[in-house]
Amino acid sequence: MADIKLSSRGFSPQSDGGDRRVQRSRAAITAAFTELAFERGYPNIAVSDVARRADVGRSTVYTHFSGMDDLLAQSLDIHLSTIAKCTLKEYLDPALTSVVGHFWQQRRVARTMLSGEAGIAIARRLVYRIEEALLELRAVNRCRPGLPLSLVAEQLAAGHLAVLARWLSGRVTASPDEVARLLHRTTYAAARASL
Repeated sequence: MADIKLSSRGFSPQSDGGDRRVQRSRAAITAAFTELAFERGYPNIAVSDVARRADVGRSTVYTHFSGMDDLLAQSLDIHLSTIAKCTLKEYLDPALTSVVGHFWQQRRVARTMLSGEAGIAIARRLVYRIEEALLELRAVNRCRPGLPLSLVAEQLAAGHLAVLARWLSGRVTASPDEVARLLHRTTYAAARASL
């Protein structure tokens, strides 16, 4: 699976090698998706819209992504990975505050993306990234296996997404810095206790 990097047009996949045409197609599809999501909102776009904007066939989109929810989750991968890694560090990483601030700036789109099937796809991706970070934390601290990491990752991801969804809806007033600190402190403590 390719790593997702932020580019000037949006998110584009970068890999350590492979076919340049594949990379260009994925980058075009991801950039088209990002543009359309900001223009129309996630629920108002379809695979055919993304394909048309990226100037590729629908089948090319499905070659790279299983559907719109997969495209969304992979487009947000850099943010989800940052959340997973930063909340498991001993000290608050400014990158976490930056990601939380980005979500706040794009809250209209983010609220939509965190609900329904899209929210489920994002949750799956965040669980995957948190489990990776937990494995790394366990290796660094030379912890013996304790609770199942997949279960711990599920709990932490659910907590992250619940806090973000409630905050982005405006039901709770807090600055991005306060939300980042909350995510970091509670997650780091819970992860350490679980390991």
